[in-house]
Amino acid sequence: MIELYHWEPNMFSLKPLIALHEKGVPFTSRYTDFGALEQYALPVALTGRMEVEHNPERDGPILVVDGTPMTESFFITLYLDDAYPEKPLRGPDAENRWRVLMWARFINEVLEPAVSTLGSRKFLSPLLQSRNRRDIEKTIERMPTKEQRDGWTAALAGSYSDDLVEDSRRKIGLAVKKFEDALAKGPWLAGQNYSLADINAFSILRPVQYLASDLLESASRTKDWLARIESRPAVKAALAASKTGKPHEAFTPGPEHSRWG
Repeated sequence: MIELYHWEPNMFSLKPLIALHEKGVPFTSRYTDFGALEQYALPVALTGRMEVEHNPERDGPILVVDGTPMTESFFITLYLDDAYPEKPLRGPDAENRWRVLMWARFINEVLEPAVSTLGSRKFLSPLLQSRNRRDIEKTIERMPTKEQRDGWTAALAGSYSDDLVEDSRRKIGLAVKKFEDALAKGPWLAGQNYSLADINAFSILRPVQYLASDLLESASRTKDWLARIESRPAVKAALAASKTGKPHEAFTPGPEHSRWG
């Protein structure tokens, strides 16, 4: 039995939703409103394990396979690609798999924190400030790690410095440049075939058009690549999991910024 605990199909929740639909794997959707902090009311059997509590994404999806919970959205897609090899989302050669992992490192450490910062500043902070502050503070107090507590406290206060915002924009611009350069050599990021690298990058870059559209204005190859992925049936099915009709507004604080990049 496969269950996926996820929020709106954006960022971290979008990756496994796309992979499951690309693979054609039956699963049970467990929609969880992360913006309302419902993930902190999930059963202890899911959230009380070390790998879940200390998930670097902090508030990402949880894939449960026969009772075993798995976190970290990119690694979930790796699991699905290994467990269901009939429709591979990585090439059989070592170089292609290396490229998928190299893209993952860059996306996870540089792009994800930057987009999460801009998204939390624009959408999450106003959402939290419209709700009962004391209830949110009580939930924050119960969060298992300091990093989680700090991230949600910053979102509740809206305390994103101008320097952090500008650095996030810089990192997104760096990512777009890397995508443009890679797509000049072929249709997909890791080679001639659509892969987990594209799913990973698409899921994180897609909301940038609503956050910092100017960073995409001259990126014609990247915009074409985004459109080609969004037109895929599996991606349409994943995006249809939205209950708000605005999945691009669904953000959590995300991982900490890395000094790399």
